Amino acid sequence: MRPNPFPGAKSKVTPPAIDELIAAIAGRQHGTITTAQLADAGLGYPSIAKRAANGRLHRRYPGVYAVGQPRLSQPGEWMAAILACGPGACLASLNAAVHLRLWRRRATGIDVLVPTRHRGPSGVRVHRCRRLDARDVTLRDGIPVTTVPRTLVDLSDVLTPHQLANVIHEAAFRKLFDEHAVHAAITRSNGRHNLDVLNKALELNKAGSAATRSELEDRFLALTCKSGLPEPLVNTQIEDLEVDFHWPNLNLIVEVDGPGHTRPRTAREDKHRDARLQAAGYTILRVADGIDLPGY
Repeated sequence: MRPNPFPGAKSKVTPPAIDELIAAIAGRQHGTITTAQLADAGLGYPSIAKRAANGRLHRRYPGVYAVGQPRLSQPGEWMAAILACGPGACLASLNAAVHLRLWRRRATGIDVLVPTRHRGPSGVRVHRCRRLDARDVTLRDGIPVTTVPRTLVDLSDVLTPHQLANVIHEAAFRKLFDEHAVHAAITRSNGRHNLDVLNKALELNKAGSAATRSELEDRFLALTCKSGLPEPLVNTQIEDLEVDFHWPNLNLIVEVDGPGHTRPRTAREDKHRDARLQAAGYTILRVADGIDLPGY
């Protein structure tokens, strides 16, 4: 088992120094601290309870407090959940992708990966891994988080191939994508049931697809698959322009327009793009946001 990466000081100190020590620990942990760290700093449980009663500590999870104010930043919420899950825990799944800046959409709840059978506190989605390899965990802004390769493996359980291909695209854009490292992480993840999703996403990335970036694109792609059309390339380059959906064999391009495309300037730019692509021999269709696309 990995040692706790957030140890507190163990020497006995005077009250003013205790406050400074608590502030230093919380500063490294995005405003959070554990009861064990408070005890190491020199506070007994009665003192901890007194500070909680007068608002200097705010209980976030059993054994984890926010220091000074109850409201935590997003990194603080992540850190509190990680600390509550015990030694060796780390941020995982979509939350890891958000923290690594690979997922631009919302991620509800908090996902934490633990190398034990620890259940975790209420409100935290705990994922257990009996043998969490040290190569699959890193620190980013002081927060333990799964590496990009391990995050891609974990996301194969919750994303579609096209959604995951977009995560890969973002990782490549940020120079964080290493296909060899991804295959090594796959090899270490014996027994995973959805690795075909990741393999498909890797194929899409190689084909030049940036894949789906929004719920509307997800829904439109699902609709085309149900209609029997061949699978298109998604968010790919044509004539130095990025287009939403492209069927090369049909010379067909479909653009799925969000609400921003109703602005006069954007509408003029779209018209110019369409004319350029039509001149190159492509058929252009546009689907407006708000159209009744079936869910998937």
